[in-house]
Amino acid sequence: MVRYIFTSTNYARQDHGFLFRYVTEDGSDPTHFLTFDSPDFTDDEFRPWMDICYVKAEEPAPCEDGQVIMYTVNADTYLAQDGLVHGEDPYMYVGNSGWDGYTRALVDFDVSTLDGNLELNTEDTSVYLRLWYDGSTMGKPYNDPKQMDRHLVAHQVITQWEEDSATNKYSSTSGTDKIEWSSSMMGAKEDYSEDKESEVYISESEGPMDVWFNLTYLFTDWVNGTSSDMGVVIKDSLHEKIPGYFLKFGSNDNPDETMRPYFWTCQKKATCEPVDAEPQYVKDNYGCVSVANVTLNNCVAKNGPCPDEDGMTALSDLEGYVYGTTAMWDEFHEMQSECKCCVESETELMDIPMDCSAVDGKSDYTNQEIKYIKECQCQKCSIVSKKRKKRSAPSKT
Repeated sequence: MVRYIFTSTNYARQDHGFLFRYVTEDGSDPTHFLTFDSPDFTDDEFRPWMDICYVKAEEPAPCEDGQVIMYTVNADTYLAQDGLVHGEDPYMYVGNSGWDGYTRALVDFDVSTLDGNLELNTEDTSVYLRLWYDGSTMGKPYNDPKQMDRHLVAHQVITQWEEDSATNKYSSTSGTDKIEWSSSMMGAKEDYSEDKESEVYISESEGPMDVWFNLTYLFTDWVNGTSSDMGVVIKDSLHEKIPGYFLKFGSNDNPDETMRPYFWTCQKKATCEPVDAEPQYVKDNYGCVSVANVTLNNCVAKNGPCPDEDGMTALSDLEGYVYGTTAMWDEFHEMQSECKCCVESETELMDIPMDCSAVDGKSDYTNQEIKYIKECQCQKCSIVSKKRKKRSAPSKT
């Protein structure tokens, strides 16, 4: 057996095969032939073959010194040659399936929902787009379907698009007008950047699994406002126009929540600590004023909401933090809350000399009713009402 080893590449090249030459050590002409079995040899065991080993999709590094917070995507869809809108489909498809032509997936995230104090734990491995790969599938019948290894690449989108109107021809709508991509299926440079943000290899025999795209640098640009947040397009960079199978990924509209895409982030651990306010004069109910400026403080949660005991912050827990939802009644009329509060855990009374010269009948005194916070602590809001049985019929009152 003779084995030739070829190094991997990160870019596409024209596939015209290989040329083998017999080269002698001293440079003289060869004196005999070497015979190899061809692909048409009767015994398939001796036919030539290629053994290709791809590195599995990069998984997020353990978030050991930070806290994991996951965010849902804002919109997703896929573009196909059928000219239809697929923004509400349960799956996104990437690849090529013969008569159906090639497809590309679009995923967007709304950075305006993020806390302004967000700090990533590392500058290069802190944000990943997670997609659930649900296997390969065929589209319309094809005479000779062939699955193949796929090389998926994520590119930054630079044209505004809408999941409820994007097709292979149109990106969005404005009133009754349809806005077109620069070219069919999006144009490089005009609709998406040619720079590769992240790449993933999926072999033809790969089963369902998580697929991770490292988007830390792009995510950082979005948050810092140095780049417009229009999401990413995911396409096959090697075999996009070669018929085979589609790769199927769960979309944001998939009925199974575990299949929906999300952004995995490793952020610096949340802190809950006292923060001093600007010194100011204190005035009491009588009208007396402090002799000098007084420094007060309050508890402030930094780097996101207070995490769970395991250091994770679930998607549902972000509702109270991001959107202000603090509590709601459940079907048993029980008050439930998901908020996590940063509150004082240790205080001390301050001695504040008060000037009451401007108040008739009131002498100067030392105010000892105002507390100064010495320590803060994250606390999860608890149930605030007792459970009661559910009524069999609605109340008339």
